[in-house]
Amino acid sequence: MIAFKDIELKDKALFDQYFAARNYESSESTFTDLFIWRNSDQLKYAVIQDHLCIVAKYRNLYPYAFPPLCMGKSVYDTVLPVLADYFHSEGFPLVLKAVTEDRKREMDEALPGKLIFCEDRSNYDYVYSTKELIELKGKKFRQKRNHINKFKKSYEYQYEELNDANLSECLDTELVWISGKEGDESVLEEKRAVFDVLTNYRALKVTGGVLRINGSVQAFTLGELLNPNMAVTHIEKANTDYDGSFPVMNQLFTAKAWSHVPCINREEDMGIQGMRKAKESYHPVRMIKKYTGFYV
Repeated sequence: MIAFKDIELKDKALFDQYFAARNYESSESTFTDLFIWRNSDQLKYAVIQDHLCIVAKYRNLYPYAFPPLCMGKSVYDTVLPVLADYFHSEGFPLVLKAVTEDRKREMDEALPGKLIFCEDRSNYDYVYSTKELIELKGKKFRQKRNHINKFKKSYEYQYEELNDANLSECLDTELVWISGKEGDESVLEEKRAVFDVLTNYRALKVTGGVLRINGSVQAFTLGELLNPNMAVTHIEKANTDYDGSFPVMNQLFTAKAWSHVPCINREEDMGIQGMRKAKESYHPVRMIKKYTGFYV
């Protein structure tokens, strides 16, 4: 019987070993992402045949697993049948989420005809050129430049790195933003994620940026290196009462924290049309396609 365990902060070293074995590009491929959403997604893990297997169950939906991770060559033909047997013993089929194209190909080669895949557009990751996000040159970024210029003319602002001195202000600001929304389950899930990443930012080894407007914290963001060539943005929050706060926060954080990295992964749009429009407006250089796999 496989015993899946809750994800705890002390597990970071183990997860980091598996993630470092390959240059993963999907936004789920960091311990931070798994740790801060561990409660809302009911994430658990077990090591099966030297593979790190992560399972999840969001709210009342069917459970699923992420593609197993290994430190060498993936042996999907041995580990996936074991994982499928576990799911069947729990009364469910094995469903795999966040399967990237390279891992889809490896699974098809290892288990021909055993997996059916369908595209999961809502979970495609948006990848941007760091240089473009900083410079915002050309006609396609004209509207972004206009928002930023209007912001700079309208407000006194200051950018700071996230540190112990401004941490409590970020937490207080987040509480103000979510006040009156306590009945929204998604808001409560995000509140927990933001609290966990802020209060554990040193242990998680994430980098954060804070934007003060007229003296008070009105935006903050956190991210980390996903691999040597790509950073990922985990959290980005801003007070939209200040027009231009989001593009200013994005530009400053990218310039201050990630100018040495070629690309930025700004995660998925979750099928939310407003979020999709916002992410497309920054003109991604490519998308990281993801699939849902069904073991048959």
